[in-house]
Amino acid sequence: MATPGDLLQNVSLFKDLSAAELQTISEVAKVQTYAGGDQVFGEGDPADALYVIKFGSVRISHSARDNEVDIAQLGSGSHFGEMSFVDGEPRSATVEVLEKSELVRIGFSELKALFDKQPTIAVKAYQSLAHFLCRRLRVTTTDLSFARERKSTRHS
Repeated sequence: MATPGDLLQNVSLFKDLSAAELQTISEVAKVQTYAGGDQVFGEGDPADALYVIKFGSVRISHSARDNEVDIAQLGSGSHFGEMSFVDGEPRSATVEVLEKSELVRIGFSELKALFDKQPTIAVKAYQSLAHFLCRRLRVTTTDLSFARERKSTRHS
């Protein structure tokens, strides 16, 4: 049976960690089971953990102008909730489980304590997180540029 460490080795946030370092992180990880329709967290909630999808899928949505906008659907091996680990802000979106799922929960306080004790792990994880967030920002920039271009051609 796969351990959280086995799963984490395939997650972009932890891809540069050794097997021993992954084991250290998996020791602070907890597997939680959710049913379809369960909410993992809501937009505006205080943030205290990041999540990796062991199996199953989730929908990420954001409220904008009284409309709910789907941001993404994520499946096994994907992670979410990491932005608040960096900036300490409340949740920027709502995450709902689409089907029975197992999520690996990594608490922020436990992860920060681990990083304080083992700065080498922290450096590798923060580098991977920075690369991940840069990729996400580039995709968002491209999407916004495309949307603006479409909007301007409709009004011409």
